[in-house]
Amino acid sequence: MRPNPAPKLHLKHALPLRGAQSFISRRHLPQHLTLLRNFHNSARFLQENEVEKTRKDTPSVPPKSAPSDHSSTHAEGLSRPPPAERDADTSSSSTQPQSPIQPRDLQNYSRFFRQLAQSIPHVHRPTRDDLLKLTSSFWHRLGIRFKWLTIRSFRKFNTDDMSAFFSFALLGQTLWILIGTTTFVSFVIWMMNSLRLQSFVARSLSDYLTHETGISFHFESAIVPRWQGGGIVFENVYISRRPREIHPLPSQSALGRRAVARFEVGHGDNSFQTDHEDEDDSRTKHRENGEEEDTNYSMFDLNVDHIEVTLSLARWLDGKGIIQNLTVRGVRGVLDRRNVRYDPDHPAIPSDYRHKPAPGDFDIESVKLEDLLITVYQPREFRPYTVSIFRADLNRLRKQWVCMDFLQAENIVGQIDNCLFSLHRPQGIGRTVETDMKDAPWARMSRFRIDGMNIDHLQTATGTDAGPISWITSGKVDAVLDFKFPPSTGPKEDFDLNEIVAQIAKNISSVTHEDRLPGQRVLAKPPLRAPPETTGGEGVDRQEEIEREAIESTFNVLVDIDLRFRDVKADVPLFASELSNVNNALIRPIVAFINANRTLIPIHCRVSQDVSDFDGSWTLWETGLLDSIAGKTYDALAYHVMQANMNRRIKTVTLWSLQQTAKATLRTFRLLVEPLAFPISANNSLMPPSLMTL
Repeated sequence: MRPNPAPKLHLKHALPLRGAQSFISRRHLPQHLTLLRNFHNSARFLQENEVEKTRKDTPSVPPKSAPSDHSSTHAEGLSRPPPAERDADTSSSSTQPQSPIQPRDLQNYSRFFRQLAQSIPHVHRPTRDDLLKLTSSFWHRLGIRFKWLTIRSFRKFNTDDMSAFFSFALLGQTLWILIGTTTFVSFVIWMMNSLRLQSFVARSLSDYLTHETGISFHFESAIVPRWQGGGIVFENVYISRRPREIHPLPSQSALGRRAVARFEVGHGDNSFQTDHEDEDDSRTKHRENGEEEDTNYSMFDLNVDHIEVTLSLARWLDGKGIIQNLTVRGVRGVLDRRNVRYDPDHPAIPSDYRHKPAPGDFDIESVKLEDLLITVYQPREFRPYTVSIFRADLNRLRKQWVCMDFLQAENIVGQIDNCLFSLHRPQGIGRTVETDMKDAPWARMSRFRIDGMNIDHLQTATGTDAGPISWITSGKVDAVLDFKFPPSTGPKEDFDLNEIVAQIAKNISSVTHEDRLPGQRVLAKPPLRAPPETTGGEGVDRQEEIEREAIESTFNVLVDIDLRFRDVKADVPLFASELSNVNNALIRPIVAFINANRTLIPIHCRVSQDVSDFDGSWTLWETGLLDSIAGKTYDALAYHVMQANMNRRIKTVTLWSLQQTAKATLRTFRLLVEPLAFPISANNSLMPPSLMTL
C-alpha cells in the first residue's frame, strides 16, 4: 500500500499575501509578519510529525525527509540529500523544530527591511524583486528602489554613503546654479509664491534694485517664472527717477566701509533716497539746514507691462552682470528734461559726460524691445513730442558701449515726432549683405534713415549756435547715415602692423569711385561737399587721401552722411561769437544761398570718428558726432559759397579781360586797314588823336 504523500503547505494556504497586503497598513505590517513566521513554524512542525507517522506505518517504503522551510516553497528546484543526511535530519527534526534560517548581514538592515527579509523563504541575500513582491505601498517600493539604486543593498547608510550623497547634492546644486541659473531662480520664486510670499519677494527685489541703482522700482504684480520660455517674467513694473530729499550720510563707524560705499552709490548726486521710513524727518532736517538737492538731470516715469529676463551666474562671476537676455514689451511714460540747465559761459564738453567703467557693468547678450511710446519734454520751452519704437533687436548691449551697440543693432524701427526712422543693415542691388561684407574691410555696416524731421530737432541735438543749422529757422531734413565699424573696439596697440598694411592695400585697390547712397533719389546736380583737408596750404592728392582714410578706418568709425534740407528758411544771427572774423564774413552769403535755394539743398560729407569716442557714450552727442556733422555742414556750405563767389569773380574778370582784348584787337585791325586815320609823329610813329591835342 502506497503511503499518502505529505501535504504541501504553501503561503497561499495560510493567507493570500499579495491580495491582503493592500489592506494592511504600515502600522500593522510588523504584526502580520510575526503571525506569518509563527504560521511557518507550525506548518513545518505538523509536516514533520506527519512524515514520522507515515514512516512508522509503512516501514518497507523509505521515508521521505521532511521538507524544510525552503523546500516547502521550492521543492521542485532542490536536489535530494543522501540517505545518511536524511536520517540525521529526520532524527533531529523529530526531537525539536528547526529555527528559520536568517539571511546574511541581517543585523545591518534597518527595521523595515529586516522585517521584510525575515519573511523571505530562502537563505540568499534578498534582491529588489524579492522585497518588491512583499509590499504594494508606493513609498515602501520607492524606498526599496532607492536603496537598490544607490548601494545595491538594503543595509543602513554609513558615513561614506552620507558623504557621497552630500558631495553629489552639493555638486549637483552647484552645476544647476551655474548652468541653469534661470531655472534655479524660477524654482525658488515658485516655492516662495507657493508659500504666499509674492508680496515679500516683490518688495525685497524692489528695495534692492532701488538701493543699488538709485532708480525707484515697484512691482505691482507677482513675479512669475515661465517654464516654457525658460525665463522670469515681471509684469506691471513701475520705474521712476524723480528728486527726493537728500538722506544724511551715516558715519563710517556705524555702517562700515562696505555699507558706506554702497550708500554713496545709491545716494550720489544723480541718485535718490531709497529709505522711506525717515522721509519726513530727513525733510525737516534739510529744511532747517537749507540744503537743496541738485535736480540738473533727466527724469522719467515709465510703466512697463512685460519684462522677461534670463539669468546666468557664470556671466556674473565673469563680471558681465547676471542678466543674459532681456525682453521688454509695452512701455509707456514720460521723459522730462525741463530741469536740465546749461551754462552759456561754460559750454558743455561731450567727453566730460561719458560714463566711467566699473566692475560688474552689465553685458547683455540679446535685447528685444517692443511697443515703446514715451513723451519727451525738452528744456528751453521746446515743444513736447513723442518717441516710439515699434521693434528693436539688439545682438548685444553693454553699459560701456551703449551708443555703439544701438548703432550695431540688427534692426530698429520707430518714429520721432511722427517722422519714421529705421536702423538696419544696408542692402545693395545685385549684391547681398554677406557679399558686401566679404569685400569690405569693415566688421559691420549699419544704415540710419529718417525722413521729414523738423530742423529744430537737429538744432536741439547739436546744442550749439555757431553753425548754419542754428541759422535755419524752419524747414525739414532727410538724413541717411551709413556707419562703418572697425573689426575691433579695442586699443590700437592690439592690431598687427601686417594687418594694417594689408588693409591699406585692399582699400586702395578696391576704392575706384564714390557711389551715391542707395535709397536716395537721383539729384539733377551734384550735392555740396566739404573741401578736402589741406596740409601746408595745398590740397592733398586724391590717392593720399584714400591712403589716409584707409589708415584711419582700421581704428575709426566712418560715417557717410547724406543730408537733404527741404523748404528751409534762414536768418542772419545777431551774435556769433564762436566764429572767427573770416567765418563771420561768410554768414550773410551762406544765409543768402540758403534762402535762394530753399527748395532743396543736398549735402554729402564723410566723418571719421575715433572708436575711443564711443567708449562710455550713451548718446550721439556724447560721442561728438553731432558736432562733427554740424561742422561738416558749415564747411560744405562755406566752401560752396566761396567757390560760387570765386567763380563769379573769375567770370567777371574773364569777361572784362575779353572785352579789353577785343578792343585792342579791333584797334590794331583798324590801324592796319586805315593807316591814315592816325597822324604820324616826328619819329615816324602813329600818334593817337587824344595825344594830338596836347
